[in-house]
Amino acid sequence: MKFKILILLLTFSIIQIFATSQEPDRIIINNKEYALLNNPLDKYFENHPDDHPIYGHKIRMFDKYKKKILPIPFRTSNYRGYIALFKIENNQLSLVDLKVQKINSKKRKYISVYQKLFGNKKIVLNYSGILITPTGKFIEAANFGYSSLYDQYQLMTVKNDTVVKEKQLNKDEFIGFKVNRFDEYKKTEDYKTELKNYLNSWEEMKKSELSEENTKGMSQEEITELEKEYEHAPTEEYIDNFLFLTRNTDFVIIDY
Repeated sequence: MKFKILILLLTFSIIQIFATSQEPDRIIINNKEYALLNNPLDKYFENHPDDHPIYGHKIRMFDKYKKKILPIPFRTSNYRGYIALFKIENNQLSLVDLKVQKINSKKRKYISVYQKLFGNKKIVLNYSGILITPTGKFIEAANFGYSSLYDQYQLMTVKNDTVVKEKQLNKDEFIGFKVNRFDEYKKTEDYKTELKNYLNSWEEMKKSELSEENTKGMSQEEITELEKEYEHAPTEEYIDNFLFLTRNTDFVIIDY
């Protein structure tokens, strides 16, 4: 029971992780390095789990943490645990470096592990999506994932590692793009699955929070307040707001 509750707490605590501004991956375009508001390696690591610098088996310094119930103690500003460096050259997207925190050091500096993972092998990412790079002035901070605003963005549509379209968007155009892409995302099976998973997790949390075991020792007033918190399930609008800010919708390719 305790383990189940721990998993539920970790599931919901991801909101707090994403509520911290994230250290982005980086990308080199025309010999200039920019922040990249995507994580193109997500899909690659799904298909090649042994290449993952943290959860694979090639970088040994993380081994002792994999047997623990609690997650590896990364900074909340980088839930991935790594920073990748990509490059666009001749309209081709490639990975040129990969760094992780030196977990056993006090300062947790980032060190390159590219050679240990891949040697001199060229990695075929097979990435398809829309890369987002802020190229203008910083306007407004938002302590939630990659939600800070800039006055200019460069978008690149990539299909199987090849750039097929690129365009500069101002802030208002970019916000419109984000909304339009989420509208398309809501038509996908992935959205239906995430919506269902969120509601199921909420129901499980409600059950554990209101259980006799959990409310033992609470006053009737405290129990009543807790029951009020779980009186109504989250609305679809509430869940949409959460998914809009946290869900990776790279795979949804729209025009812009």
